[in-house]
Amino acid sequence: MTIKKISIFCGAHLGKSPDYKIAAQQIGKAMAEKGLEVIFGGGNVGLMKVVADTAIENGGKATGITLKSLHEFELTNPNINETIITHSLFERKEIFLDMSDAFIVLPGGVGSMDELLEVMVSNQLGGINKPVGLLNINGYYDGFLSWLQHSVDEEFVSLENQNQVLVHNDPKELLELVLSAEMPSSDKWIERLNVDFSKIPKD
Repeated sequence: MTIKKISIFCGAHLGKSPDYKIAAQQIGKAMAEKGLEVIFGGGNVGLMKVVADTAIENGGKATGITLKSLHEFELTNPNINETIITHSLFERKEIFLDMSDAFIVLPGGVGSMDELLEVMVSNQLGGINKPVGLLNINGYYDGFLSWLQHSVDEEFVSLENQNQVLVHNDPKELLELVLSAEMPSSDKWIERLNVDFSKIPKD
């Protein structure tokens, strides 16, 4: 599959470290230089604004998918090429999953984690079959990655599903990992669950 559009999930704040903003700028610029469209939350705040503005400043395109409630408070980035307004988070997530060829998660809060897990579950259950990258700059996601490893060790998550998350601490290197990712055959998603269905009661 040719990757043309990548959803960037990230914070509506800039975060404590200036490294987060720098990373967002690097992702936005690198995507523009490669002719990749940024799909993001549409906000005019935080790291999401930085990614979109940087992409546009470097000749790229950015499409925002925002909630009607946020748009009415004039929180939508006015610089972006296209704005898609949704009425619910469920509709918003569905459009993200449909429009995007891949996903990259930068530092962010609960919303970013929710979006990351939505992609992971959708990949796991065969709803989509698309690369997802996690930018672990300054060890921001060390805690999550530790939990993920623990869940594999305790046999709640399969190694295959753990490995679907591409991790790097450098924005440009992470983008290259996502662009070169080889996804498993879409009809093999059940194998990635690591579940012995023969032992599940029929009644």
